[in-house]
Amino acid sequence: MSTTNSILEVPAVPADFGFTEEHALARGEARRFLEDRSPMSEIRRLAEDETGFDRTLFSDIAKLGWLGLAAPTELGGLGLDDLHLVLLMEEMGRVLLASPYFGSLLALFAIEQAGSAAQQKALAPPIIRGDRIATFALAEPEGSFEPGELSTTAEPAGSGFVIRGTKTHVLFGNVADACVVPCRESAGGTSLFVVDLPVDGARIELEKPLDTTRRMARITFDGVRVASSARLEGDAAAALSATHLFGALMLAAEMTGGIERTLGITRDYAATRIQFGRPIGAFQAVKHPIVDMMIGCEYARSLAVGAAVARKSDPVRAEALARSAKAHAGDAFLFASKKGVQLHGGFGFTWDCDVHFYFKRALWSRVTLGDGAFHRRHIARMILDTDQ
Repeated sequence: MSTTNSILEVPAVPADFGFTEEHALARGEARRFLEDRSPMSEIRRLAEDETGFDRTLFSDIAKLGWLGLAAPTELGGLGLDDLHLVLLMEEMGRVLLASPYFGSLLALFAIEQAGSAAQQKALAPPIIRGDRIATFALAEPEGSFEPGELSTTAEPAGSGFVIRGTKTHVLFGNVADACVVPCRESAGGTSLFVVDLPVDGARIELEKPLDTTRRMARITFDGVRVASSARLEGDAAAALSATHLFGALMLAAEMTGGIERTLGITRDYAATRIQFGRPIGAFQAVKHPIVDMMIGCEYARSLAVGAAVARKSDPVRAEALARSAKAHAGDAFLFASKKGVQLHGGFGFTWDCDVHFYFKRALWSRVTLGDGAFHRRHIARMILDTDQ
């Protein structure tokens, strides 16, 4: 029995994670732009807005090239590395960006993974330019989302297909122009369809949001007819799994930014809130959880950045790191936001305290595309499934 496994070997990740001055400049510009355009006052305003996002800001983000940051240049993208994208997602997480960006990013990635060259050229550029808002059907009513658990079906009908089933937690499905829909075919295989919205036979209902910065919809496909060209021609099962893993990594990076900002808000409050004649940050019962927040943030960042760097050089290692990043960031973000609420005392339980927005984002992000237990089980299988 072979005992070697690339997950257990020394990772092919540079000690500096390949971080360059270009990465630092891009990150700094992103932070300045997002802090200016997405302050907490705007997050609070959008919480009451019908659509939940600012179309002008989304258009400006597209003009900056962020939708196609890591997309190939031949599709209109910037062709930058995944580290740029992870750093951008972290900055978006710091400000709790309320935007269809993440859903569009997942849809674009799925099209790149499963679409033919002709389909990519037809579908990707309008998304990258921001002309069309795209999204990805994340899950189904039972909570399932993996290729072998799909209940939404696509049946051949004439020159096209008929789609039946329900998708839940569709990010900004209420405003999307197109949705990538994973389906199970009658022969038992998996397929991915790009469905234009709205479309006859599809009922779109807004879900009550836990996180008001992430509007979601339930889309019921009741005999929706689509052309054969709507079916992405590549290996849909592999593309779906790759999209889930990519999404988990992006969420891990975004959660890292949320942890860092929660830490900053809580630290600043602890340094100025006076009790018993001293700032509450002087007491060990407050110091220790704040330090734990910082450790959790740095660990999550290292895992996410490591996964981004390893994605092209060591895919197996990258998968393990991405799953570890999602598992750890989810737990660390929930811990940080819960402690943030607690350490703000009675004020922390009020609408006026900003931390509750991060707490709700943590609850949503932690379970989306698999929680810590889900990803740790996958890592365990990767380690134990050695060659015989």
